[in-house]
Amino acid sequence: MRKYILLFCMALCLFAASVRAQETLGSINGTVTDSSGAAVSNAAITTTEEQTSLTRTAKSSKDGYFQILNLPVGTYTVRVSRDGFDTQLLPHITVVEARASTIKAALKVGTVTTTVTVAESPLLNQTDATNGYTLDHEQIQDIPLATGSFTQLAILSPGVNAELLAGIGTNAGLGNQAIWANGQRDTSNSFQVNGVDVTNLFNGKTASQDASQRYAFNIGQGSSLGGQAQTNTAVAGSNGNGLATPPPEMIEEISVRASMYDAESGTNSGAHVEVATSAGGNHYHGQIYGTHATNFINSAPFFFKQDAVGQPGGTVPLSEVNPQLHKELVGASVSGPVLRNKLFFFAGYQ
Repeated sequence: MRKYILLFCMALCLFAASVRAQETLGSINGTVTDSSGAAVSNAAITTTEEQTSLTRTAKSSKDGYFQILNLPVGTYTVRVSRDGFDTQLLPHITVVEARASTIKAALKVGTVTTTVTVAESPLLNQTDATNGYTLDHEQIQDIPLATGSFTQLAILSPGVNAELLAGIGTNAGLGNQAIWANGQRDTSNSFQVNGVDVTNLFNGKTASQDASQRYAFNIGQGSSLGGQAQTNTAVAGSNGNGLATPPPEMIEEISVRASMYDAESGTNSGAHVEVATSAGGNHYHGQIYGTHATNFINSAPFFFKQDAVGQPGGTVPLSEVNPQLHKELVGASVSGPVLRNKLFFFAGYQ
């Protein structure tokens, strides 16, 4: 009996992991024209996710325009067909969170059974004027991160900046970095992971210079009024450190909207950072990774040497002239189908 209960719980976990990744949505829109540039109405547009085979359909309107909403982030193949024209395939169309990918399909006169594949289809966001950027999984893997926190990727967006990470304290928390967008405070940003708001509840900060703390709200007891203790301690007195930080190896996409965003992101005046974690598909994938950091071949900072014990007025111990660094990290993940085209799983641990 216990075995069946365990299997049932595992199935629920796998289902939940798959559904949660579907909460981050984008869209594809565009126009369908013929070779002369005239609009083609009533064309059939089919989008198919290349990993999960998720399929959505739409029809072009009188002016040739079409739009397919609520697509999970991923890579899609778009098929455009109409009687009297060759069918056109546009593969590898990337859908990112909360953005619209705009394509243009120009059909040639022919037969619907003839398929033309467009190798290059430049994507433009012609739906809104949001200022920011989106990185996919491969781009995230190619960017070195000092502590492995995705918050360090936010500074690649125009108008976003950060201080250099301090050497002390970055390992006490999660290595998250404080960021400032367009002159706003570092408490004015918002963060989402898989569509769930993970912004620090207590002070809005992303930095984790301190270890996770939950300060007691009744610090500094004051007078008693009506049987209730009056204090001057607010929830902002807690460092929180509650920002979820998935490993970069398990992030499928990160999107930063720094300015000119719509009301959907109007909760804060700073940047809006959205992270989508990896999900399973119709093929099995697995990875094992690890890093090792050491100060073995580092040179001692100039001012540390000047302030070393033995120098005039020196206070830095000789053992710390070259600051010690011993950091090892290891992780693994596996993903694949439970039921092809229907149910998938992704599991990871670091």
